[in-house]
Amino acid sequence: MEANEWGLNRRDFERVRSVVGDSERVVMVVKPRLRMSFATAFPSLLLGTMIAGFLGMGAYMFAEKWWVTVLLFSPFWLLALVLLSTPQRYRWRMARTLYVLTNKRAIVFEQRRLWHNRCISWPLFPRLVKRVTKDGHNLGSLIFDYEVHYSFDARKRAPLPVGFLNVPRPDVVQQLVQEQVEAVPPNAAPYAFRPAVLRGPVPRLNAEGAPLAEQPWESRDEGRYLVIFGAVWALFSSIFVGAGLCMLYTESRLADEGVQTIATVTKMRVERSSGGATSYYPTLRFKDTAGRTHTVDYHIDTDNYSRGDKLPIVYLPDEPDTLRVVEDGMSPGTYFALAGSAFVLIGCGMMIIGYKMKKKK
Repeated sequence: MEANEWGLNRRDFERVRSVVGDSERVVMVVKPRLRMSFATAFPSLLLGTMIAGFLGMGAYMFAEKWWVTVLLFSPFWLLALVLLSTPQRYRWRMARTLYVLTNKRAIVFEQRRLWHNRCISWPLFPRLVKRVTKDGHNLGSLIFDYEVHYSFDARKRAPLPVGFLNVPRPDVVQQLVQEQVEAVPPNAAPYAFRPAVLRGPVPRLNAEGAPLAEQPWESRDEGRYLVIFGAVWALFSSIFVGAGLCMLYTESRLADEGVQTIATVTKMRVERSSGGATSYYPTLRFKDTAGRTHTVDYHIDTDNYSRGDKLPIVYLPDEPDTLRVVEDGMSPGTYFALAGSAFVLIGCGMMIIGYKMKKKK
């Protein structure tokens, strides 16, 4: 392959030329569809949006210390980013995937991860195409083999297909492959072949070439990974719960020991974060039961108050700086405790499922 007759970019042309031999003739070069279907991307986008929403709510509630919230829950921010970038990561990976058919081989160039490039090659033989699948958008897949990928995504526990996947005009591609297979002399073609780079043992297939529902490698390794991931998830989620319980404990003390009085707004300070959020800090002045005057900066989310306003507050006699405006709504501690508890339950559920997968024979 001396000339770039297929109109490939420089990267793809060099990849093909480095693999295709001088005695080989390139018959077809095709790329898969770049876009991920909405049904496939929706679960990841939904979960990523939920996580980002909870984290954003926490950062907004503590706008004056937003960087602490971001740093403390950085693993969850990273997880949300990974989930929300699923369609773009898929597009990036598919843009670097290339299918090549020569008069001697079928070749797949793919990049599953940033650091993982591989080339899978099959010699042409009669049973090369194990299964052909098609959808209603003039797309289809020619499946040459299957392999297992250990993943936290439960749908990937079954073997994944390998071959010319999500290609346009699958009937034409199948016909070209079949013509090249039939052109190979019978004594030169192997009866069966499995590339060494494929992961996992040889899968058991049904009469239609699809993998059987029960596979011997589905449980143990994935179960161990799921238990570890669930434990880490629950551990970091417990930080939410702890922060919420601390806030609720303060609220409980204010309800049981607090003294109600009237505070005066002496001035209003406004801060705007780099993300555009606005926080308001009225300075409250009040007198305790002993007649001592205290001045405290209080955080609110609205600008309903101005200088000279009178506000009913509740404060702790032994800690006058700990106070709450009576008109405030639900405590942030309630949000943190509920969100953290939900995340802890999700982590515990993952650990239970992973444990059952480990125990499965």
